[in-house]
Amino acid sequence: MVKCNRARWTWMLLAVLMASSFSGASNAGQLSEMASAQELIKQLKSVKSIHSTFRQWVQDAKQASLQDVTGSMWVQKPGQFRWDTNNPYPQSIIANGEFIWIYDEDLEQATQQKLDTHVGNTPALLLSGDPSKLADSFSISAYLYDDTKEWRFDLKPKGEDSLFELLRVNFKGGKLLDMYLEDALGQTTKIEFSDVELNSSIKESVFTFNPPANVDIIKDF
Repeated sequence: MVKCNRARWTWMLLAVLMASSFSGASNAGQLSEMASAQELIKQLKSVKSIHSTFRQWVQDAKQASLQDVTGSMWVQKPGQFRWDTNNPYPQSIIANGEFIWIYDEDLEQATQQKLDTHVGNTPALLLSGDPSKLADSFSISAYLYDDTKEWRFDLKPKGEDSLFELLRVNFKGGKLLDMYLEDALGQTTKIEFSDVELNSSIKESVFTFNPPANVDIIKDF
């Protein structure tokens, strides 16, 4: 795999943690933008931590497959998350509230950066950050599907320098179902979550990264 492509997928993912239900909107009740933001805040405020497995697909603008991987996710407020993808390209993204590490095991390389707490720049903080600030960064639309009782939230960044044009998140019964991201070039990322555990205890060691001795460290701050 070309390194730059993998880096692009990483930032699309962080643009985190974080895929959508493609149900027709004709069966949904749409809320105003203010009511949509309030409902999303309500959904996220009840979430203190998440642990789940996932499957992630990435496609280019012509819908050609670029990536199909599985993995595990941990999120804990405030500002902590971990995203591990399995073979064939194992990667870990780990944030402890202050720094974020991106570790590519097969490349024997780890990058450390300061965690940007602005959710418009690091949308992984949608799940681990302060939900009351979402309306500062996004225009938000919400739909409630009468048949499935699922909530769909479409978030469009207000800033011009965002890494993506659309972030779509689905919840049902207070649980995260899936996410979908689309960038300006038409590349899309879809993530489906399973075995979701809400508000369970997560050890602090999950959000700690100790680089192996043979790994090249890149400090980007």
